[in-house]
Amino acid sequence: MALVPQRLVARLYQLSHISSGFLYVALLARWLIILPLAGSRFLPGGIHEFLCGLLIYSSVLEILWLVKFRGVVGGVMTRTFLKDVNFLYFVVVMHYYDDYEHAPVLKNASYSSFIIGLACTQAWSHWRSLFRRSVDGRRSRVEKVDTYLMMPLLYLSEMYLLLLNVQNPGFHSFPLLEKINKAVLVIFLPVALSVYKYQF
Repeated sequence: MALVPQRLVARLYQLSHISSGFLYVALLARWLIILPLAGSRFLPGGIHEFLCGLLIYSSVLEILWLVKFRGVVGGVMTRTFLKDVNFLYFVVVMHYYDDYEHAPVLKNASYSSFIIGLACTQAWSHWRSLFRRSVDGRRSRVEKVDTYLMMPLLYLSEMYLLLLNVQNPGFHSFPLLEKINKAVLVIFLPVALSVYKYQF
């Protein structure tokens, strides 16, 4: 007999994806409100904590569901796990703690591009986790925008942010992290392209 009824597990799964999807929509809405009012110079002060918290929340939940449904080995071998680990890595590298308002990396235009790409792709991803593609396999307009516009925008802007971060290390950097950052930059594009090809 299961400790947790399957019906409750299904409801919790739905709740986690619905809440994550709405929070990514809220991230985009927050960006749309803050950018015209404060400009890119003060954008990190109004959105960065929310962005990092959201990445941790959605990634940890998704990893837990992967382990629950696929086991540890099966979960680790998925593109979703790679995506979630990447988001957690992004938080570790880009979270400037209490100094994020002064980080030049976060004042770059690619930070806004990253937020747009992230919010759109992840809101759609969590929606798709609940409602699968149609049986005939044809792509909707939203799927085409996600595949051909938002995913490349997300990958390219994240790579540029990581490159800027290597060139402008923050006070929380240390030698091992700098070596890891350089290694990630070397493998980022090939891994992103290999993951991206599965969209077709």
